[in-house]
Amino acid sequence: MTDARSLMSTDDASAVPDADVTPAAEHIDPTSDGAGRAWAPGVLAALAVAWLAATLWSVHATLAGSGGVQALNQAALALPVVVTASLVAGAAVGFAAGHLLRPRVPRIAAGLGGGLITGLVVAVLILLGYGTSSSLVVLATGVGAASLLGGVISTVRPPAIVGAAVAGALAWFLLGLMEGAFYNRLLSLFGAGGTAASQVSASHRLALTAAICGGILAGLIAYRYLRPRAEGLHWPVYLAVGAGPGLLLLLADVVTFVAGAGLRSLAAASSEADRAALRWSGNVGLDTAMVVLFVGAMTATIAFGRTLRPAEPETPAADAQRQTPEAGQTPEAGPDQTS
Repeated sequence: MTDARSLMSTDDASAVPDADVTPAAEHIDPTSDGAGRAWAPGVLAALAVAWLAATLWSVHATLAGSGGVQALNQAALALPVVVTASLVAGAAVGFAAGHLLRPRVPRIAAGLGGGLITGLVVAVLILLGYGTSSSLVVLATGVGAASLLGGVISTVRPPAIVGAAVAGALAWFLLGLMEGAFYNRLLSLFGAGGTAASQVSASHRLALTAAICGGILAGLIAYRYLRPRAEGLHWPVYLAVGAGPGLLLLLADVVTFVAGAGLRSLAAASSEADRAALRWSGNVGLDTAMVVLFVGAMTATIAFGRTLRPAEPETPAADAQRQTPEAGQTPEAGPDQTS
């Protein structure tokens, strides 16, 4: 005798369409980090905050060892680095807050709150370390606003795009650290000699090479971060992700230009050489951001394109099967050719 439960299970299985028995694991949300990668936002935030703290400490140590006009020039030259680190830290903290506090707190509120808290901490540290004069208040406000802008960026959807841009920017920071550690050797490698002209030419060649290498590295890291989290997304998303680190650098340059206008004016008023150095530093920063943006975008897009496979040509058997009527269907009757 046939078991009634087996008949019932057979009938139920035949009654359910195939689409309804698809395993839930095959449906991947491209906006999430996945259960196995839930730690990634926290790690990015910790690395970004650590880099910001190291940058503030380094700048403070440099300014403490100098005084007068030299300290003013050093502060003006170091300002873009501080603003960039503050912007990336605000984006990373906002991204992590939106990930860790969901669904209790809306992602927009968490991202803005993370950026705001980061900016307030940085601004307070600047005012406590250097004073509360009007120019320093404007400077601290600008650096804090960079973190808040990072918090705004952290609300972009899908969230994995923000994480990829932050990861690429951190890779760019690492390359910049290595460049600074071997700067004199690299200048000699690029042809710096005993004349000022040769040193300037070598500095331009080194800056361009570092920007290209940094764009490639940032684009690859951003692509590798996004790839396992972006099932079903197409090449424009990878183009935007690769351009993300360069876009962060470009926004930091804009904030630096606005917030550091007073500091640059004071530093440039000391001598013509200082004015030329500040002008050269600003031009190099803008050119570097543009190169990293375009090279990173192209690198991520090419990396994604290498994963695509050409469409398989249809075989004669498949074509014949498509033309064969399905079971239970009768071919349409054509016009009567016998009459």
